[in-house]
Amino acid sequence: MKPIPLSPGADFAIRRLESLGYECYAVGGCVRDSLLGKSPNDWDLTTSATPSEMISAFSDFRVIETGAKHGTITVLYQKEPLEITTFRKDGAYADHRHPTVVTFSKTVEDDLSRRDFTVNAMAYHPEKGLIDLFDGQKDLKNGVIRCVGNADIRFHEDGLRILRAVRFASALGFELEENTAHAARNCAFLLDGIAKERIRIEWSKLLLGKKPTVILQNYPEIFLVFLPEIFPITQRTLDFLEHAPLDLPLRLSLLFDSEENAKSALLRLRYDNDTQEKTVSLIKLQKTPLDSTEVGLRRLLRNTPAETVDRYLAVLECKGIDTHTAKAALQTIVSRGDCVSLSTLAVSGNDLIALGIPAGKRVGAVLEALLDRVIDGSLPNEKNALLTALKTEKT
Repeated sequence: MKPIPLSPGADFAIRRLESLGYECYAVGGCVRDSLLGKSPNDWDLTTSATPSEMISAFSDFRVIETGAKHGTITVLYQKEPLEITTFRKDGAYADHRHPTVVTFSKTVEDDLSRRDFTVNAMAYHPEKGLIDLFDGQKDLKNGVIRCVGNADIRFHEDGLRILRAVRFASALGFELEENTAHAARNCAFLLDGIAKERIRIEWSKLLLGKKPTVILQNYPEIFLVFLPEIFPITQRTLDFLEHAPLDLPLRLSLLFDSEENAKSALLRLRYDNDTQEKTVSLIKLQKTPLDSTEVGLRRLLRNTPAETVDRYLAVLECKGIDTHTAKAALQTIVSRGDCVSLSTLAVSGNDLIALGIPAGKRVGAVLEALLDRVIDGSLPNEKNALLTALKTEKT
């Protein structure tokens, strides 16, 4: 295999620790991504040095010691964060999530043996090359997600691994190895005890992967545990999802049959308010027939942000509806700066009060009526024209 080009920080940290007599390797996702020809987002390292030894080794750098109790420190090398963890052996898992005891080890083999999947259980050294004890490189080549060791044991140790398995399969376009797939289905109930925030993160990544439709179709048992609202999933919905842009609110909106179901599920999974609002708005809009005229789109923009209208058109497009006319009209409206809200109306409440209209609800009602006429095109958004129309109607 070709050498893996390490980041400047990873290369430095490995050489620094080795110069002090410790072993150190790049490990996990950064090795996996490098072998897939991708540039890793970050570099994780594993070492024989203990946390206190690492802190001493990098005393001339900023070191974040938050995870030191569990063997992990973060070193900032020229603004590049490097997460470095002591070789570990895990003890028993009491809560299907975290080991009750973490024991430091002196061998990289111990550390790789405790990892979740073969594709994540590879280590790399710039001179020693790849350490691949579980045929992770072969599984990468064959597009397979396989647990390290016994899949049932791995999933009972940490229930979140079940969702991580299908997330990796979706993100990479891979398949689960037979024993791993069988165990994932049988152990799906373990997800009920996992923090909803953790589930949300993995689920969102899965949904934005290459093959979410295949995963949803093949592993309904897993998703029924934490998202019963999206079932039953029709083939039609899966077809829509297959052609949907990589946009989280948009893809979420395709899965729910009602605003109420979406609100309940997204709140339970601790989605932020912005994602909840965008998703629910899209579900509501999908029930609205598309008016591709400029007037129709201005009416839509009156109560809907342009970003949401863009998503709405994208939803219709993945459902096979022609949106070319609507997209062209929307672009014209936006580039021309058409008035679609009171904030851009050429007259204000003070202008109306100056005409003798009593302050209060009446002013608001008149402004809304003027905006209606501007949006419909019966009046231009010009101050003189709007005030003249009001004066004429008063007389």
